[in-house]
Amino acid sequence: MKAVASSALAAWALLVVLVIALPVFADAGLNQQEAEGRRVMQRAQCNRCHEVSASDNRPAADGLPRAPREQSCVDCHTWILGTRGDTQAIERQRREYPDWDRYLQNIVHLTRLPHLGTVARRVEPAFLRRYLDGPFDLRPHLEESMVPLRLSASEKDAVVAYLVALSGRRSSTPPSVNEAGSPKPEVVSQVRINEGRRAFLGAGCAMCHVLGGERLVAGFTPSFFKALGPQAMLAPNLQFARERLKRETFVAFVQDPQSIDPHVTMPNLGLSREQAESIADFVLNTPIQFAVAPPPVPPAVPLLDREVPYSEVHREVFGLICVHCHMDPASNRGDGGAGNTGGLGFKGKGLVLETYAGLRRGLRRPDGTRLDVLVPRPGQTESFLVEVLLRRHEEARRDGVPAFATPDLQRSPIDPDAPGMPMGLPPLSLSKLSLVKTWIAQGARP
Repeated sequence: MKAVASSALAAWALLVVLVIALPVFADAGLNQQEAEGRRVMQRAQCNRCHEVSASDNRPAADGLPRAPREQSCVDCHTWILGTRGDTQAIERQRREYPDWDRYLQNIVHLTRLPHLGTVARRVEPAFLRRYLDGPFDLRPHLEESMVPLRLSASEKDAVVAYLVALSGRRSSTPPSVNEAGSPKPEVVSQVRINEGRRAFLGAGCAMCHVLGGERLVAGFTPSFFKALGPQAMLAPNLQFARERLKRETFVAFVQDPQSIDPHVTMPNLGLSREQAESIADFVLNTPIQFAVAPPPVPPAVPLLDREVPYSEVHREVFGLICVHCHMDPASNRGDGGAGNTGGLGFKGKGLVLETYAGLRRGLRRPDGTRLDVLVPRPGQTESFLVEVLLRRHEEARRDGVPAFATPDLQRSPIDPDAPGMPMGLPPLSLSKLSLVKTWIAQGARP
């Protein structure tokens, strides 16, 4: 009996040692700052939206594990959309999820986002660091945008150091927000720029990319790009290529994208070195045409001259958009989303928008009391709910502009303590805002 107890005790002690040692083993390939960056990204739950797996020359343990499907925006949405056309699969899911048909009809966003594990193979660390300080609309065809992060300067430094290490591209000096950007481009003649423009158009680059506000091809409108879907979704505005990539990286990437970053969606067009150099002459040196971002929705949201029932507001707003971050935990295996039970670095606010009762309970203040989101705060004229919905329109001047518009980088980055809603998604249309405001003005009845 003693021997058995002794063996059990020894096994328990070994288990404790292994559990304690796990973080050390997981970060064995990282230095102290890089390991801290990994922990910061775990706390911010970056893997709910992005894949952050290691590159082929890094230990797999250095990357972040995939989030469980019920916590992963992209994995959950692709799983649901993957049942389209499969009547048997849809019927199976209906039995567990009665709203499955509504999911299939309504899911549009968060189906494909950039892979972060190898992003530093092409993007300069100094640009990554500046981007963390103030995210903006880098990919005009992608309606989703970066959510605000509650990170200190040292934590942002650590995140960039981690991404650099994860990509297999270590730097002897940790990247800093004060680093100078890429070297100034060489002086290129207008003849070479014109030749590069022809090479750019001839290779079909304008099918996916925009370059500032310049209309490179007649008929290539924001609607045209939206219709392309996944083909163009992640294509960045090349206006920022001068800051993001060094020329030699740009040329190599244009010639063979996957040799630089195996996770990018840009196709290999079979271009020669000469063609890639010519395209670089154009993109990195042509004068950029700027187009001012459209103004936000006027703050005066009109009331509708008809009765608006809760069922309509829930169908068009709460149940369509807000529910993703303000879910009833019972319907999603205990995870109520960032705005309810917490996530993405945010503490839970306890606001449930999946049900009328949850909405009327309001959100939880830090002191434990409740805030009624259907009435104005002191000094405000709009209800708190409409107030934060309107705030998102102001933010969109920087992080939600359409193709050919220029992000307003003079506008302050999103305040993580008071973000507009829906966070990371396009602002509500004026018609949807009117629905919400009218329903509230009519008494917010169930």
